[in-house]
Amino acid sequence: MKNTSKKKRYTKKYRLGSSTEWIRNYVGKNIIKEYSKWYGVDLICAIKELRKKGLEISEEYEHKARQKVEAKNRARQITKENIQKLKSDKQDDFSDAHFAFIAGYTPGGTPFGITHEEMQYLDEEEIEEGFNEIS
Repeated sequence: MKNTSKKKRYTKKYRLGSSTEWIRNYVGKNIIKEYSKWYGVDLICAIKELRKKGLEISEEYEHKARQKVEAKNRARQITKENIQKLKSDKQDDFSDAHFAFIAGYTPGGTPFGITHEEMQYLDEEEIEEGFNEIS
């Protein structure tokens, strides 16, 4: 949060108060987009706050902005799912149905490591050791 500029950490109340002068001094082509960037809010929030300040914003523009925000959120969700899939695929390289952890392979190609049964036994031992340390 220290790297975020102060104006992007404003609360809604403070943004609405300080935006009056910002709007008055604004000289550009797309006030909604610039407001969104300046205060670090999404387009929908910028539209709502600028309407509260008395600016006329068409329903068509708001509809397009909502579609843009939803598309961005969908893309972010897909990216998150793909990262999770890659992580799980990578983990699958080190385990299978028989082994919880594959440490390596013999020259003949047979895997060796810790089986799921051994892993469960180790987990139970660690739990018991933890209880003994507490007592």
